[in-house]
Amino acid sequence: MKASELVIDNEAFSVLRGECEKIIDTHKRLPDLVFRRSFAKYFAIEYGLIYGKEFGALLFRISGIFGDESVHFMAVDPHPDSYYQNASHFGAASFKPSSLVERYVPVLSRERNVPQLLAGVNVGVFWGSSLKWGISCDRISWELAVIAVSEDIDVPTIGGFRCMDPSGVSSYMNSQYHWKPSAASDFTQRFFANYPI
Repeated sequence: MKASELVIDNEAFSVLRGECEKIIDTHKRLPDLVFRRSFAKYFAIEYGLIYGKEFGALLFRISGIFGDESVHFMAVDPHPDSYYQNASHFGAASFKPSSLVERYVPVLSRERNVPQLLAGVNVGVFWGSSLKWGISCDRISWELAVIAVSEDIDVPTIGGFRCMDPSGVSSYMNSQYHWKPSAASDFTQRFFANYPI
């Protein structure tokens, strides 16, 4: 599989899916614990941050810390297989760290003649080949992403954007579900039981 391209090969996709399942349980959704093991640190960010070049830069820096040979993205909802029927690629992408900052936005959002993968994803995941970190992103309900890392690294500093503390998550959920406070309260209670941010 060529680096920095959407995954179009069934065998490569099967390998990526198997690797993803080692770190992330793709059958679970936030606020449940979506990671298959405990991590040293968890960070919560707004989902909208994943669209920008700054997020590609964050992935590059995390991959450098953990010595990843590649960084991957896979759609969870809709199912990644569904993309192949309509666009001749799976809902997945793989990047070499050296080209991540340059290629992240074009490949996932704005490449000519390529469907905008991130725009059609309700739930997606990122992870590095080291399997020492992962990111679960839920757009459809909560507009939230959770970054999990196996070492005590300062994601807000290396990412250059704000991560939410517990009061920030609570406030954010209350604003997302201002019309249904019980949904926000239930989410935050379950979220904090699983993610010590």
